[in-house]
Amino acid sequence: MEVMTFNIDKDRRNLVDDKQNFSIDFHDSKYNWLQARQYEESMRQVEVHVVHGNGSPVDLTGMNPVFEGWMPEGLYRIIDAKHSVMIDAQNGIFRFDFPAPAFQIAGSYKQAFFRLMKDGMSVTTLEFSLDVMADKVISGLVPSDYITPFEDEYDKLIAIVKKADSKFAEQLIEWKNEFNKIIGDLNGDYIRIKSLADTLDARLKTLESKIKADGLPTVADLTNMLNPIIDRLDKLEAKEKSSDLLTDVGGGIRDIFTSQISNMKARINPDLVNIGMINDVHYTDRDSFWGPDNDAETGITHLLNIGEVSDKLDFAVSVGDNIDDNWGDNHFSIKRIEDYGMTWFTALECPSAVLLGNHDDNSSHAKSSSATGNDYIVPDSKFIQAYRQNVNLFGEKRNGNSNYFYYDIPNKKVRVVGINDYENPDTLDSDGKLKYPRINTSVITGAQLKWLATDALKVSADTHVIVMLHCPIDGTIKDNPTEHCYNHDVLKQLLEAFKNGTSGTLTSSTTDFPVNVDYNFASKGTLIGVFAGHTHTEEYQVINGINYVQNLNSVGCAGNAGNRILYFDTKDEDSWSVIGIDTANKKVKLTKFGRGTDLDFTY
Repeated sequence: MEVMTFNIDKDRRNLVDDKQNFSIDFHDSKYNWLQARQYEESMRQVEVHVVHGNGSPVDLTGMNPVFEGWMPEGLYRIIDAKHSVMIDAQNGIFRFDFPAPAFQIAGSYKQAFFRLMKDGMSVTTLEFSLDVMADKVISGLVPSDYITPFEDEYDKLIAIVKKADSKFAEQLIEWKNEFNKIIGDLNGDYIRIKSLADTLDARLKTLESKIKADGLPTVADLTNMLNPIIDRLDKLEAKEKSSDLLTDVGGGIRDIFTSQISNMKARINPDLVNIGMINDVHYTDRDSFWGPDNDAETGITHLLNIGEVSDKLDFAVSVGDNIDDNWGDNHFSIKRIEDYGMTWFTALECPSAVLLGNHDDNSSHAKSSSATGNDYIVPDSKFIQAYRQNVNLFGEKRNGNSNYFYYDIPNKKVRVVGINDYENPDTLDSDGKLKYPRINTSVITGAQLKWLATDALKVSADTHVIVMLHCPIDGTIKDNPTEHCYNHDVLKQLLEAFKNGTSGTLTSSTTDFPVNVDYNFASKGTLIGVFAGHTHTEEYQVINGINYVQNLNSVGCAGNAGNRILYFDTKDEDSWSVIGIDTANKKVKLTKFGRGTDLDFTY
């Protein structure tokens, strides 16, 4: 059992600017924390100690501890007044048994704390960290608000309706009085619950009228009465209805794309293994770099476009430069990353993953303003959360919580390998400047190369492998794709060894990121191709027997800075691909959405 201690006199945190959408950083170990997995019920308990500033216990006699939380993703709230057990009131100790509804949604709570109530007065503890780990094995609760004073009385009403005996009217009136008393006992913090109660009370008056007219209500009548309360729950119960919640993301799917989406659906061959690839979305509103009037902020809607065909895909990858730089502190970049991850994993109906690019971490600030330190950099911990690297949503395999991964498409004998060619550390040079800024430096570490050689590329003879990464490998389809490329040559050597079925040792030509990895491929591997983004061009080359494909950018412009061709608000604004793989004949059909030219090749 976890033990939490709250000092109600000394515990404090700083105020925040945005009082509605703030996030709390629990990096400091002084904060209390709890982790659980989705759908656990009454298995997570905490023993809570409440003390004064001098360490003496707070007398909790007569107090009712209430757990209050703002759930992950910020959509639902929980107010639970029924799962606390007073252990030693005089010494300030109670136990709280978290119910299953507290663990409906995977992720980190936006806010979680205890409210201690007595005679209409209350005092709250400081927030604690509450993380809910995903459970993809079973399906459980449908996300919704969980407010125990309301839930308890709602359950009583259901029981009365189901019984519906001769004393139905009396029981209903008794229930209504009890419900109103509970609402009256709650303080001003429960205005939202009172609103729900008023709505229900109005429906009850209608129900009483029916009873007086000798017409007992049915369960269907009850459902109609409570529609305003359960409307959101109804939407989430059906997958197809839940997509309605996405209509406010960037304005929803725009009219300029609807005919292309229909066309793309018709062109996807269901007999192939189909993998979606989108890259260089550059979702941002930082300035006019990508065109006038911050047009690049429309990039978030491009995720909805690929989401519309995702039921026909076996897998999809967003291959880096998902967002664009901020050229200031990291707060806007972190917000965009969270928006991007939320939209991506909600819009798509297929297994998927997100890779890093050179713009995602805001490191261009290192060059644009000669900034020192790395406070403006988005830390890897934010990518781990936003891109779901710590939960392996779809059974993908990672090296710990690495951005790189591999995923085996069930029953298709195809493995997707996602490579992170931006493993850059936040090392500072002697002047305090970022030594390896992602904006112009691509780093592949020895740890990832070892994982590739000993795990990701270790497949059965009949498994076909496709490789995806943001920056093209130096010396393949592009020479010097960025200013500094660390261990690109080693990666190229490893992929050729896999294809040719050879053994040897990988060593690095740089001392900055050393490599010493043995590899042993006893037979030739089947390598479909290496797919990259980054350059905002589309190209195709075969080098040493390996297909290298360059995918066009999704952001709606082309060309170098100062010589842009803009496609915003036209049918050509968006561009992404579906990679159709015919494993029987070793053929690939690359089908393009929007700008771009379809491509067919063999492997």
